[in-house]
Amino acid sequence: MERADAGSALVLVVLTTGVLVTLGLVLALVATVETDVVATTSEGTQALALAEAAAEHALSDLSGLRSWDTALAGTVASSFFDGATGSRFFGGTRVDLSRETAVLLCDTITCAGRSLDAVTANRPWGRNNPRWRVFASGPAADLVGRGPGVRPGYAVVWIGDDPAENDADPLKDGGPPVAEAGTGVNPGQDVLVLRVAAWGARGARRELELTVERADLQAHTGLRLRVWRELRGAVS
Repeated sequence: MERADAGSALVLVVLTTGVLVTLGLVLALVATVETDVVATTSEGTQALALAEAAAEHALSDLSGLRSWDTALAGTVASSFFDGATGSRFFGGTRVDLSRETAVLLCDTITCAGRSLDAVTANRPWGRNNPRWRVFASGPAADLVGRGPGVRPGYAVVWIGDDPAENDADPLKDGGPPVAEAGTGVNPGQDVLVLRVAAWGARGARRELELTVERADLQAHTGLRLRVWRELRGAVS
């Protein structure tokens, strides 16, 4: 009888120990997951702040251009600019500028053999499809400084002609409407669209879309914001 009681006690101890070990592992896993979630959320917030800073810098530079044609053609860039092609590496993350631009232009990672005038779900304007150009680009440290708390990151700002234009010339802002437009007015004159992407650590990525117009049409100075929105599908 004593042996049976001792055996039962031993089994109970083993089972209790197993339960406690399992609970410990579960608690450790929960703590790890919560830590990862907090870290990922923090990196995403910093990436969004970087995207907003890059957008504001690009808008400041655009406001000083009397004509946006040179920027649309890619012959003038922002003062925050380290190139429009090639790969960038930071904090274990790789950003391929050529690939990112191709996705905007052609809905795929390369534009080889594809017409930029093709009508697609994302680019339904045909000859007025924006010809996205990298206007601003660079690491976070070049934009916001290298002070304490600045995390590794990279930001890019593309600009494109307003697709509401009817001049069939996406490298020119507000050209004469084509004959088939049936109107003498170009509704997209003095309007630009910006796409902004920023990457942070741990794979964080945030994207913005902005539409801006001239604040003073006579002097061709200043900017007025029409749209500023985060592209939620780009959140990682």
